[in-house]
Amino acid sequence: MGLRNGSLVCDYCSSTVFTFEPFQIAWTAKDSSDPKAGFSYTTQTWQEIDDGENKGCNWCDILWGEIPVWYQKHKKKESPMPEETFKITVRFEKRNSEDDIVLKIMFPLVFGRYEEPLFLLDENAAAFVPGRKLVWQVASPRAFKLALDCLAQCTLRHDCPKPQETSLPTRVIDCSDPERPKLVLTDGMQGFYAALSYVWGEPQPHSVCTTKLSTYLESIDILLLPKTIKDAIFCTYNLNFRFLWADTLCILQDSDEDKQREIPQMCDIYRCAYVTIIAASSQKVSEGFLNNRKRPVETLLPFWCPDGKLGTISVDEGDGSIRSSQEPVNRRAWCFQERLLSPRTLVYASHTLQYQCQTAMNEIGDIWNYLPSTALGELRLPNMMVSGTPCQMLSSNDVEALLTSWRNVLYDYTRRAVSDPSDRLVAISGIAQLFQRRWGSSNRYIAGLWERNLSSDLLWYRDSPSHGSLVTGQYLAPSWSWAATIGCIAAGWDKRVGNIIWRVQSCDAIPVSNNHPLGLVKGGRLIVRAIVRDVTWDPAEPELFEFKRPHVSVAKTSDEAEERNGTLPTSATRVRVVDTTIDTELAVKDSDKIKSPPFPGRMSSPLLLLR
Repeated sequence: MGLRNGSLVCDYCSSTVFTFEPFQIAWTAKDSSDPKAGFSYTTQTWQEIDDGENKGCNWCDILWGEIPVWYQKHKKKESPMPEETFKITVRFEKRNSEDDIVLKIMFPLVFGRYEEPLFLLDENAAAFVPGRKLVWQVASPRAFKLALDCLAQCTLRHDCPKPQETSLPTRVIDCSDPERPKLVLTDGMQGFYAALSYVWGEPQPHSVCTTKLSTYLESIDILLLPKTIKDAIFCTYNLNFRFLWADTLCILQDSDEDKQREIPQMCDIYRCAYVTIIAASSQKVSEGFLNNRKRPVETLLPFWCPDGKLGTISVDEGDGSIRSSQEPVNRRAWCFQERLLSPRTLVYASHTLQYQCQTAMNEIGDIWNYLPSTALGELRLPNMMVSGTPCQMLSSNDVEALLTSWRNVLYDYTRRAVSDPSDRLVAISGIAQLFQRRWGSSNRYIAGLWERNLSSDLLWYRDSPSHGSLVTGQYLAPSWSWAATIGCIAAGWDKRVGNIIWRVQSCDAIPVSNNHPLGLVKGGRLIVRAIVRDVTWDPAEPELFEFKRPHVSVAKTSDEAEERNGTLPTSATRVRVVDTTIDTELAVKDSDKIKSPPFPGRMSSPLLLLR
């Protein structure tokens, strides 16, 4: 069985799929609304496919890998018989956009099996195939050029905040000589700078401290720095920036006073950076992020262009295991606000280099394979929050956008880990500061909750109770704040929630530092006026014990059923009691069931003081 078309496919494949007319039927299927459109044909025998794969036919190689998977699933046999043939349909298909085209093979009884992204390899195919090959050498001159192109195109074409010279942070790293970097005390200097977001993952003994500051102002021994910091300095230099901000060298790590002064500036440090370099793939600072990525496995195939020219394309086998949420940086709480506050980011992911701004996210070089999902790590703030000037008056749509955005922030943030539980409020304080600016005087941030929406915010609940717990022996936040627990939580607001029959009388939190009022708190008080019943609750068991005269009645709440039905309990939710007994003579009667009385015209119920 010989090979044709530059030794890419065998004679049989060349005379079936890879002739002009059949190939055009498969190509034009991408513009059809019929999901079954494409070129259908009968393959050669399984033995001939096996022979073709051994002799170097790339199409036989694809079939040789896919047919057994389909065969075992639908025929319930290990492998096809040598004489068997197969009816398949070949089509090209648009996946996420006009530029994201995949090659698809469909088998009988299966809507689609093989599906891989498509990229051009020569000039003939360039006009028809928009995809470009994955950049896996992320420290190459080409990678830096493509990154700079993304920054330039964003400035020219995107409706994103334009980079402007700004007051530099208190200290920055001068990267003009990447072999001899040094710290600079900016003292009000204006300019552009890059910021770094990364996972520490281990101690950094050569971080800046009070005793090393004077030395580092002269020069920093590059050999002493962990690889991620060295890579960031090299990256900053190759992106044509002089200054870099990185916490380990720009905040005095042994000075609580300096931390209390600098951490409240994190909102503006990342928001005003020209670009933030995100070492997404590194689990610890010693790993670095500029190493070559895994080279994609590519399969070359002939490509008959609509104009009759014969070109070559590459079908790359993407790594289906890559997920944005699995990147180390997307599992850490501190890194969340660093990414979300940054108007432009270069994300050094596990497989390539990505560019993200307020408008779009894509791989550098305008390639569309391996596009990350819009799940964890891809959340963006509303446009109104990244604009330079806060709105004087908030419309109802603005209010809704802010409330929805905060719920999304909370959902994403609380799924991330903090090494120190006391950082629970501190590591999100930069985002809270930006929200506070947009709310203005119409809202107040109180230990993770918003005064304007307080009755609803208080209905937060642990989304995954098995992964969250209260922290004992250390004060994190008032018990009524989500910040008092570790683990995933969901904000309490929901359109299904009915009228809330209580009134918040007052709510306050006491910050540890007046310099950082949205950060760590040392106390708080919440007073509400509400209808109450005398019950005893055991947090280890989902039971409510109500004391009745003369017996003790045992009642079970309906929280579990409500959670299964996707509804949220409120103060107005009627508590359903399951009849039970605590001994053979004490049954719970209907008259003993815990019920919510109707909301009175004038509330005469007691005040509750919660701490």
